[in-house]
Amino acid sequence: MKTDTLPPWQRSSSEASEIERYALIELAHLPVAARTTLFNELVQDSQYWPLIKDESQPHLQREGPWVLQVRQDKLDKLLTLDGIVCALQGWIESQLTGTELASHLAPAMAVENPQKQRSLLRFYLPDVITQLHKDALENPTNALFSGVTRWWYRDATLGWTALEGKALPESLPTWQLTVDEARWQTLHGEPEVMQLTAELVDFSPSLFEGICLCERPRQVAKALMQANNHGLTAIADKRTFVYVQLSQGSDTWSSEDMQGLLQRASGGEATLADLLTTTYQQAEEC
Repeated sequence: MKTDTLPPWQRSSSEASEIERYALIELAHLPVAARTTLFNELVQDSQYWPLIKDESQPHLQREGPWVLQVRQDKLDKLLTLDGIVCALQGWIESQLTGTELASHLAPAMAVENPQKQRSLLRFYLPDVITQLHKDALENPTNALFSGVTRWWYRDATLGWTALEGKALPESLPTWQLTVDEARWQTLHGEPEVMQLTAELVDFSPSLFEGICLCERPRQVAKALMQANNHGLTAIADKRTFVYVQLSQGSDTWSSEDMQGLLQRASGGEATLADLLTTTYQQAEEC
């Protein structure tokens, strides 16, 4: 996937000329120097709006998502900013003003389930925004895409991909993001994946050096799937498998000896960690 290109902007002759393009950028991924360049050089005068305006938690606003109108002649420079690949979460085409758009998107920063439980939601992440788009097609209370012409997100395989929005209503609705229990669970990710990701970040943060926050669970999920394919069922064995794969690469398991260890671990002969330890000790003695 190319990460250094802009979406293939599409504007039909029937679309109103007043459609604007806005970048959705999560500032936490940008170092201070990059933020300074972004706001001082690349954005049109004062054309930026935070999605979080909680004065009691200023760090969330400072590090969180912002809608920005980037100068047309500065788009190429935007892509050179340190950290922008992870920070740039999407492009939004809309007839709304920046103030209107930011105000309209802000309710999606929190999601509520049928039990009235609420949690913060990075709704703009690829795995999440695609789910919310499907939900908006089925759930009339989900107004996220109202007034949005196109929402561009970065698909892991296809690159920049457009989600079609909904027509601009006569007046923007006051809304909050509420979902059913099934959607609530999928939005929060598979518990096993999210828990293991958090454990690995705490135990060995170097595993994810240079990897976007949103990409970490995907890599863990991929490794877990492979662990399952090898017949590993014990939590400890799957944790060991994921750690080794992320630290040494998937080719680690390709040899006959390693395949044998996986078979012995899946059969319950010993834990994968113990089998690997014994193998490494024997190799050192030779």
